[in-house]
Amino acid sequence: MAPESSTSEAASATSSTEVDERGWRRLLPRPLIVAFSILFAAPGGIIFAGNSLTPPPQANPLITIGLEPSQAAAPSTDQTGLRAPRSLAGHLVSDPALIEDSALGPLPVVARDGRMPMQVYANAVERTDKRPRIAVVITGLNVGAAATKSALMNLRAEITLGFSPFGADAQSSVDRAREAGHEVLVEVPMEPFDFPESDPGPHALLVAAGVDENVARLMWSMSRFTGYVGVTNLLGGRFLGEQKAIEPVLSETARRGLLFFDDGVNASSLALTAARHVKASIATGTVMLDAIQTREAIDKKLVELEAEARRNGSAVGVGSVYPVTIARIAEWTHGVNARGLALVPISALATVPAQQEASRPTGQ
Repeated sequence: MAPESSTSEAASATSSTEVDERGWRRLLPRPLIVAFSILFAAPGGIIFAGNSLTPPPQANPLITIGLEPSQAAAPSTDQTGLRAPRSLAGHLVSDPALIEDSALGPLPVVARDGRMPMQVYANAVERTDKRPRIAVVITGLNVGAAATKSALMNLRAEITLGFSPFGADAQSSVDRAREAGHEVLVEVPMEPFDFPESDPGPHALLVAAGVDENVARLMWSMSRFTGYVGVTNLLGGRFLGEQKAIEPVLSETARRGLLFFDDGVNASSLALTAARHVKASIATGTVMLDAIQTREAIDKKLVELEAEARRNGSAVGVGSVYPVTIARIAEWTHGVNARGLALVPISALATVPAQQEASRPTGQ
């Protein structure tokens, strides 16, 4: 386990907003959503108006969606044709045996000898450690350079980082994260409840799209960089609640040796049920740490996270790259071991759910 480090409080914190935790992303969209609307709007794409900062209606209006095949650009950094394993500071970033060259870019695959990306790119964990386990996933990296740099500088290696597939030079950002010892997830944009008011960006997985189209869009996100253990949802409240939509996605992640991380925001998500049907490895967020972005609120949630871990044996906290979130989590990790808890990467808590385990975790 990496040594503990201390950090200073971020200079400024995002103002607080009292919101319902299960719907917080509709009111406080991730910082990358506005960037999506600006950077990636293009004629003929499936891109809609920017975000609304007002609550969505209680019922979704009928939306007619014109679907066209995804037009995928090549990765910003050429990762095709990799011929030798590449590691940084002892942490593997790419292995040719785990890569399928494609027109989109490098796609993860299970090696011929059975090795899977979610195992090979995972960090080692002491299996005999009986302490309650806590994983923390921070999402939204690779959108703002300052926020990404702050997360990489201040967060312990055990913290798992979710990277946007959008933005320039994604592989370089992931390289820095792997060099620092973090496990990495690729964020896959999915349809939210209030789509198109909340816009997940281009190449988003949509309920109205066919299976082949959604899998193609999934592969676009997965081809942006290498070195990740799995995928996670970017928004996706509505998409995750439709089993016919999410099940083929989890089938594809399982086929490629990846875990799926459901951030846990949507209480009606059927990702766990789908994972059981297709035998996919999955982990689920149980405590949203920064629905209210103040020092006091985040500290309170971290206390709840510890209590849940002691009660259930494990817990998963989820946050975004807000300055106050990074600062409070960095401070919290300074003494987590002394409090009798084990901080672990998300791969340590991912499992293939059995029939009797298909109920949703509690503790949110």
